[in-house]
Amino acid sequence: MKYKLYLDDIRYPDTDPDWRIARSYHDAIWYCQAYGLPYHIAFDHDLAYEHYIMDMTEHGCPREFTGLDFAKWFCEWVMDNNIDLTGFTWSVHSANPVGAENIRNYMENFIRDYGID
Repeated sequence: MKYKLYLDDIRYPDTDPDWRIARSYHDAIWYCQAYGLPYHIAFDHDLAYEHYIMDMTEHGCPREFTGLDFAKWFCEWVMDNNIDLTGFTWSVHSANPVGAENIRNYMENFIRDYGID
C-alpha cells in the first residue's frame, strides 16, 4: 500500500488521499507494521495523553510517548528489517520548537548514517 503517514494528535493534513492519520505513537507503529514503509512521514512532537496506551514509568506515572519516540522506533524498525528507504521523505510540523528540532536532528543523523541522501 502506497501511503503517507501524518502523526498528529489534533491537526489534519491536506486533502491528499494518500494520507493516513496516526493520532498516537502506537497508531503510527500499527500503520508501519500493517502497511509497511510509508513514502513520507510528517511528524508532530507533542501528542495528547488521551490517545496513549498508558505505560508506566518505574515511579508509577504515565509515560508520555512523543513524535521523537516514534522517530526512534521507526529508525530501529528500518534497521532491524533492512528496509530500503529509496524515495522516502519526512517532515516535521510540530509547534514545539525544541521537540521539532530534536526530531529533525535524530532523523537527519539516521538518514545520513543509514546511507540515504
